[in-house]
Amino acid sequence: MNELFRIGETVISTLNENGFEAYFVGGCVRDYYMDRQVHDVDITTDAKPDEIEALFEKTIDVGKAHGTIIVLVQNIPFEVTTYRADGEHGVRLLDEDLKRRDFTMNAMAMSQNMIFYDPFSGRDAIEKKEIITVGEPDERFEEDPLRIIRAIRFMSVLKFSIELSTEKSMMKNVHTVEYISVERIVGELKKTYAGDGLKHAKKKLVQAGLKAFIPFLKHIGHDEYLHSHAEDFMDELIIHSVKNDGLTARLKDLKLSNAEIELVKSSRSLLQAVAEDVHPREIAYQYHEDVIRRLIRLNQYNELIEDVSALDSALALQPSLIIRSKKDLDINGRHLMNLYDQKSGPWIKECLNIIENEVLFERLNNNHDDIIKWVKKHVEFGPESIEVIK
Repeated sequence: MNELFRIGETVISTLNENGFEAYFVGGCVRDYYMDRQVHDVDITTDAKPDEIEALFEKTIDVGKAHGTIIVLVQNIPFEVTTYRADGEHGVRLLDEDLKRRDFTMNAMAMSQNMIFYDPFSGRDAIEKKEIITVGEPDERFEEDPLRIIRAIRFMSVLKFSIELSTEKSMMKNVHTVEYISVERIVGELKKTYAGDGLKHAKKKLVQAGLKAFIPFLKHIGHDEYLHSHAEDFMDELIIHSVKNDGLTARLKDLKLSNAEIELVKSSRSLLQAVAEDVHPREIAYQYHEDVIRRLIRLNQYNELIEDVSALDSALALQPSLIIRSKKDLDINGRHLMNLYDQKSGPWIKECLNIIENEVLFERLNNNHDDIIKWVKKHVEFGPESIEVIK
């Protein structure tokens, strides 16, 4: 038995011993049935959030208003959620909870003895490799339009097809996706791009009309989108940002992290450096190894540049670079101010840039005394800036 389920059993046992129902539920049950790796375990119960908190020593309130409490056991988080209530009578029952879930394969529960409870034939859908909504498709998508993108995600990750009535409803309700927060959309897309069935999922994004409502992607032509080769969502953004200057401004629509935006901008800058024949040693110095490797990989199928030899050379040079940043120089601005008895100013940056280039190309040892001697011999103050004497 998976270790997560073994530990999760103790959570269920504690709830049961105190008079509450509790079951494993959702994706962990689906993955267990499919013999897929289970990364996290969710539990559903008729206990209310306050009652859950009272029974366990370590809990985290992550959504108490929506009935969810994180229970920590051996530092492993278990999401424990109160049954969703019957809207008409306020009755909290397992069946009522399951029938409000998105797809039949996710609407299964399992006891601590690993006995399945499958009122909506989720196992049958799994055997047929079909994504089918629980009950009326329109109702499920109206409850949460993100489920339309989730269907595409499961198509990619599980390599399933979408059942006909479910797909028709997706197309009917696709316009509601524009009311979802972009953060939730991007989260689903990142998971979609991690699947082995991405090629078919991208095609379905276009066929269902969904791409037209997704920030950034809606500005890419269908053919360009379908024929790009991306291994993750960031690949997709880089490919199209590089090919279309105007799309870079649309990155802000996705509300990406600063690191993700920097990755795209750095990739564009690197390709520009190659186009301008910047020396491989400078490329090796200025760009992170991961950015260089990513572009080499992307270029194999997307033809972003004609010749990657400069990138290959840059990678080969990186391990032997004398310095990796200006901070590695054996001299700083204060040393230069003392040497010339000058106040701080733009001249310091200019002088350090000159020293940095000399050290990088191994024309000057990165040794404090050697640098001072070189500066005294080759750098003079001109009327408006410093001058280098060869």
